[in-house]
Amino acid sequence: MLKLMDFYILKQFISKLVATTIAFIVIFIVVDIIDHLDKFIDASMPAVAILKYYIYTIPWFVSIGFPMAMLLSTVFTLSILQKNSELTAIKASGVGFRRIATPLLIMGFIFSLLSFGFDNYVVTKHYQKRLLLEEEHGIRKSRTKNAKKRNIYRQLDANTILSIKRFQFNNKMAYGISIQKFDGQSLTYRLDSPKMQWNDKEHSWIIPNYTIRQWNNGQLEFSTHNQDSTMYSEITPIDLTRETGKPEEMDYKNLAEFVEKLQRNGIYEPRWAVNLHFKTALAGTSFLMVLFGLSLAIRKPRSSLAIGVGMSIGVIFLYYAVLKFGQTLGYKGVLDPFISVWGPNFIFFLIGSYLFSRTKT
Repeated sequence: MLKLMDFYILKQFISKLVATTIAFIVIFIVVDIIDHLDKFIDASMPAVAILKYYIYTIPWFVSIGFPMAMLLSTVFTLSILQKNSELTAIKASGVGFRRIATPLLIMGFIFSLLSFGFDNYVVTKHYQKRLLLEEEHGIRKSRTKNAKKRNIYRQLDANTILSIKRFQFNNKMAYGISIQKFDGQSLTYRLDSPKMQWNDKEHSWIIPNYTIRQWNNGQLEFSTHNQDSTMYSEITPIDLTRETGKPEEMDYKNLAEFVEKLQRNGIYEPRWAVNLHFKTALAGTSFLMVLFGLSLAIRKPRSSLAIGVGMSIGVIFLYYAVLKFGQTLGYKGVLDPFISVWGPNFIFFLIGSYLFSRTKT
């Protein structure tokens, strides 16, 4: 009997989850069309290309709307069961509310795991295709035209890293140059220069003035050079203007490798570590939304469905606001990258668990 009850509740939940997710996708597409319609017209983008654009965008919309759909579906499912007195009948048979909620909590946990895989293997791949389509039809500005980049890091070889504070593509000039070589975790060589210029004919970088620090057996050797020096490298101005990657454009594996590379070379750039932990933290949202949905749907049995939906929307916006606030503190180095994005999850988990424990069984 309990298995039949679980299947019945999950059937109600999944049907509402599908309908709610589709509703969110439709809303997002309509809003996006209104926002981009003038750009499509200006770019004379054909209908087939527009269709491809939204095919590539739908996985991203699903990723954004799915946690909200999980919360609303939980509220809808339990509120309707309660309105139809089905929950009362189940409780009268000796089954407590926590047992009724178990299949939904398990489903929330499973969907959190699936969301992580979906974001990394589907959303990322299609988001990259959308960006290429935008550049192809002129919707998004080319990443090389009049590009100005700041805080660039590139690996020259296994033990050498190049850092640039600012780069301008129009004159192919880089400012605030530092080339560092490592032996394991130890810095053995460092070149610093205020600027360097790309030479198209020689296909190389020209460094006019620079200083060199070398550590030999613990002894520091310092030298200043005022003559031009040539640095041959596979890294070109186009490579420097190319985006290192945003969370939407990089999967978890690539982002983890990039963060490890920065740490290995002694570079403190918390933004990327925050982005890495953000991927896992966001995947856990589905379980949190189910946990909150259970409490919102049951705490006030006589409340209308509209009140439950309104409270759900409030929880969603509050969660994303706190998550974004923590992410910003992580970017600034105020909070540890892990705590900055997982902290909101822990806070909401404790609040949701407390509310769930206070529900009448």
